[in-house]
Amino acid sequence: MIKKHPWVLNKTVLPQHTDHAGVMWHGAYLNWLEESRIKALNESGLYYSELLNNNFEFPVSMLTIKYKVPIRLNDEININSYFEFSKSPKIVIHSEFVDKNKIVFTEAIVNLVLISKTDFSIIRRRPEFIDKAFKKLFVGPK
Repeated sequence: MIKKHPWVLNKTVLPQHTDHAGVMWHGAYLNWLEESRIKALNESGLYYSELLNNNFEFPVSMLTIKYKVPIRLNDEININSYFEFSKSPKIVIHSEFVDKNKIVFTEAIVNLVLISKTDFSIIRRRPEFIDKAFKKLFVGPK
């Protein structure tokens, strides 16, 4: 993966994100990864509602998370995401959960695939409006 400019989501760990020990609960990571993806899509000009209205969906086909350092209550975290594309229908997103000191707490890789909502078939040739947004996602925000 070549790191370019990341798509960034800023978050603060609140009580609802943690377990009883004040450590971020594993399920909260999934919500933040989803929020990060949707935010990047929006900023690239592709709104999820537009995808749905055009009968498309991006289900997760694979997800890996490597927990390196515990994230705790009140920590301020940036989720830096980098999008990787190829000619295949798979979209790979590499994300890092980092603090203000650039310490990487968690690394995640999420694979998505573009499908038709009608028959759940994989779309191998992306429509122009999606391909245009993907090019922006790959480069990162300017």
